[in-house]
Amino acid sequence: MKIIASSVLFLLFSSFPLLAQEPRASQSLQFEERVFDFGEIKEQDGVVSHKFAFKNIGTEMVHINGMSTGCGCVQYEFPKEPIRPGASGIVKVDYDPAYRPGFFSKEVVVLSNNNTNYNRIWVKGTVIPCHHPIEENYPYDYGSGLWMNFKVMLFGTMGEGNTKMMNLKFANDTDKDMKLFFVVIGGNTDIKFTSPQTLKAGGEGVMPIAYHYSGRFPAITHVYPVVNGKPATIPLVIKVETE
Repeated sequence: MKIIASSVLFLLFSSFPLLAQEPRASQSLQFEERVFDFGEIKEQDGVVSHKFAFKNIGTEMVHINGMSTGCGCVQYEFPKEPIRPGASGIVKVDYDPAYRPGFFSKEVVVLSNNNTNYNRIWVKGTVIPCHHPIEENYPYDYGSGLWMNFKVMLFGTMGEGNTKMMNLKFANDTDKDMKLFFVVIGGNTDIKFTSPQTLKAGGEGVMPIAYHYSGRFPAITHVYPVVNGKPATIPLVIKVETE
């Protein structure tokens, strides 16, 4: 943790080359706790918050002029007025668990006195994920419970002999295993892939598709998913453009 923290601080303070002195840990602001553990939180419940209390134990005023963290999942609030000697205050830290399952530990740097001083605090916990609608990640419904991330795969401009790779992602939105393979219409042998054969109930998969352009086939090729022996009613369209 020390190595990571040092790196964060180096990046943070490298933006202030005109400082008269190196930033130092604050000896005036004393936090009642430096780490707060939310424990297990449910993703579906949304943002969680904690207030970190502190006191100015020094002999001079302290002005908190900013806070910083390396993740957009963390937001914060801090007092804008200077903190007098002996006075107390709070900084508020929010954590957004959306699409962040599992354990987390996030450092927040509290900057004070024109960025010459800092304090470090942390929030941590474990996010219990919730079920997301399948169309959030797989927007195209091919029927029979098959959803995919592409309706059209654009391989862009290619010259003869060029090869490009893209990932086709798919999901089985049923409670039964799915037999799945793909059929290329028109015999375009420039397109190379290995069909998954079986996709588990509720499962997800990735199929790399390579396009080795020979110039012998049309720019647009239709590829049909076949689910449990039944071809989809709409094709996956694979398209290239020539140089």
